[in-house]
Parts: sequence; structure tokens; C-alpha cells
Amino acid sequence: MNRTTALLLAAAVVGGIIPYAARSGNAPSAPPGVAAHNWIAMSEQAGFVITGGANDASNGLRSEQNVVKGYFMLRRDGVWLRVEPGPAPGVYPTEYRTAR
Repeated sequence: MNRTTALLLAAAVVGGIIPYAARSGNAPSAPPGVAAHNWIAMSEQAGFVITGGANDASNGLRSEQNVVKGYFMLRRDGVWLRVEPGPAPGVYPTEYRTAR
């Protein structure tokens, strides 16, 4: 997946999640160990944890514009689980198999 496709996919996901998150008035509080100001609830079963940003505008630092870093969490059977990302962005070899 090239960088442009990845950015478009991320924009589509964020564009679909933000309006839903804004309407989630009965969303759960932050999972144990996550500060409330770092928790963005998306539903009763999912949310996003902000771990930091590439921007520190208060100190005049802007390494990347409008970027936050974090991870998703899902609740399954009453337990919050962290969603681990796949491999780092890059080019990976693919194995093609032909039908026999």
C-alpha cells in the first residue's frame, strides 16, 4: 500500500469516526490506567487513546502538522483490550502463488 493510499484510508476512517464520536453521549469513561483527557470514546465498546502529539505549539515546536499519536482500544466481555498495529509502514515482499 503506498503512502497516498494509506493517508486516504486514514482520512476516511477518521472522517467516519469523528461525527459518530461526537454523538456518543452515553460513551463509557476511560479504561483503567488511561487519563480522561487522553480518552476519546467512540462507542460503548471502542475508543482511542492519545499518547502524544508531534506538535508542541506552546513551545513553538511543530515537527508535523496536525498529528496525534495513540492507539485504539476495544471492550470485549467487559475487558478493555489494546489494538496493536500491524507492521510498520513500508514496502514488503509479496508471495504470489499460481493455481495448480
